[in-house]
Amino acid sequence: MTKRPRTRPTLISPHDAETLQRAVHTLGDYTHVSVRAERGHLNIFIDDGAPVARVTPLGGNQFGLSFHSHTGRWEPMPFVGEVIPLAHDLVTTLGPYLARRHFSGRIRGSDH
Repeated sequence: MTKRPRTRPTLISPHDAETLQRAVHTLGDYTHVSVRAERGHLNIFIDDGAPVARVTPLGGNQFGLSFHSHTGRWEPMPFVGEVIPLAHDLVTTLGPYLARRHFSGRIRGSDH
């Protein structure tokens, strides 16, 4: 059996985080979304909350997209590609989760 050549893992850098964040910001009202390079992933945050999605290096300048489910697990999504195209996939599929929250704190029609 022939061994497959091992590819070196793609290292994540703050520059990659900045590139992804800039790409997300250009796709709509997402200036409140931030990206940080942490523990080998590009973690995507809304404001100062917990990460809602992440981009993981797969090797060969290819990355995978996952979302943080309600169970606390990272669930892979069917998207693989370079960082900037993944920004479009992220916004297209998880746009409602990334949207800015506009809650006034009041219940409409209530004087409470």
